[in-house]
Amino acid sequence: MTILLIRHTPPNAVPDASPLPVRVGGHRLACRDCDSLPALLRCLQRAQRSRPALVLIATAAVDAPQWARYGRALRTALEALPAPYIEMASNDDDALDEHLHPQHAPAARVVCSSGRADACRLSLAIAARRLQAMEG
Repeated sequence: MTILLIRHTPPNAVPDASPLPVRVGGHRLACRDCDSLPALLRCLQRAQRSRPALVLIATAAVDAPQWARYGRALRTALEALPAPYIEMASNDDDALDEHLHPQHAPAARVVCSSGRADACRLSLAIAARRLQAMEG
């Protein structure tokens, strides 16, 4: 089983260079970085084909016109994920749920103002625990 981590980092922001483990709870961790909402959309669509066991999505601040332009396609891709997802945001305003209102909510939303690295560590721990529970 694979855990997919999608990190959305706008082009004007410093890319996330935090080291990531190769495996989490015995599961391979795959990471995809995207620098725009269209790139985030492509990552979500690829996840439909790769069928990970769990998807972690780190979101970033995006302006309203971007949400208006790409929101519907993002919501469709999010709703088509073949696995539950955990969302990470630095505040509630950046969360996908706030902008997209998908039919199903994330399995967890980690809002961590202390930084993406902390949110990622917590989300990976949640992912490992969920997959452990799913396996029995």
